[in-house]
Amino acid sequence: MSDEIFYIEDGDGGFAIPCQLKIAADCVQVGEFCESKEDARHWAEEECWIFSGEWYLCVECNQQIMLNISKLQTKK
Repeated sequence: MSDEIFYIEDGDGGFAIPCQLKIAADCVQVGEFCESKEDARHWAEEECWIFSGEWYLCVECNQQIMLNISKLQTKK
């Protein structure tokens, strides 16, 4: 994986990966803060966040996208 992924750093040197879409009402916004960037990526993967190749999105936002797509299909 690339180290070009956007991370948020807390004041104690911890790293977290943010959800890049933030479209779901229950979006977690930011993953758990971990000691390293590698641990933050591992956390996101363990929580089944979706990796686009450049950024991550949380499960809740992915579900919202799927719901929006299904609504579009029923309108057609």
